[in-house]
Amino acid sequence: MVHQFTDKQFYLRKFKGKIFLLKIGGEVVADKLALEGILRDIRSLWQSGIRVILVHGGGKQADELAAKIGHTPVKIGGRRVTGEQDLEIAKMLYGGSLNLEILGLMKKLKMKGIRVSGLDGGLLDTKIRDKTKFDFGFVGDIVRIHPKVLYDLLDAGYMPIVSPLATDDNGVILNINADTIAAELAKHMKVEKLILLTNTDGVHDAAGNLISYLTVSEARNLIETRVANEGMAVKLLNALMAIESGVKRVNIINGLSPHSLLVEVLTKKGFGTMVVADREKKVYLNE
Repeated sequence: MVHQFTDKQFYLRKFKGKIFLLKIGGEVVADKLALEGILRDIRSLWQSGIRVILVHGGGKQADELAAKIGHTPVKIGGRRVTGEQDLEIAKMLYGGSLNLEILGLMKKLKMKGIRVSGLDGGLLDTKIRDKTKFDFGFVGDIVRIHPKVLYDLLDAGYMPIVSPLATDDNGVILNINADTIAAELAKHMKVEKLILLTNTDGVHDAAGNLISYLTVSEARNLIETRVANEGMAVKLLNALMAIESGVKRVNIINGLSPHSLLVEVLTKKGFGTMVVADREKKVYLNE
């Protein structure tokens, strides 16, 4: 598909000097061709003055590694339970192989990146999730964020690659939902855009049609009526949290489609689903 970036200069001027926070899911990380394409698109944005923080997940890889050792992962409402075996898998993948693969491709593309977990530079203060209702095991919730390490890396010309691991105050390693990390960082750092790159085209209505944009009210209705459920409901809840905390726009797009990132950022039509505050709907439609 050939995309016409007729609005490119308008959006490059609009976003120059801003920070975008991108989250890529495990399915996207696993597709090396798609991942390299996304990194090339990020490089183009970076060269145009847009700074990028990348948060990665790895659910697909965790499931595959679990299957190899005969372990069956458990999920509750789209959220992963992290037992002792799951935690060891998470440490191997999130603390090592996945972000190394991303950095390897960045090296190939002459990009500068540094991997960061929630432990590095005191980025995340977390606590183990309350077990009163459900026992999620070694899953953590974010208490505070100290983003200085990310700002320092950006100012030095490096793109932070953030993995979803952190510790509690006792040094216990915890698995943190990558969508939640992305949303919390976006909220705390007041980034211009939060973009979730998944293996789906975006949010769909009850008839299966792609929804190009949603207001907060409309997104909440999709969750309440269970049109959006499981993993997509988690993504929308995090999108709502980010927007209600000051992030202007959240995009959910298919990271497996070539140049979906550039199409979303540099065209009016976009590529996927944009979630905006109710008051921003008119602004978006009049751009």
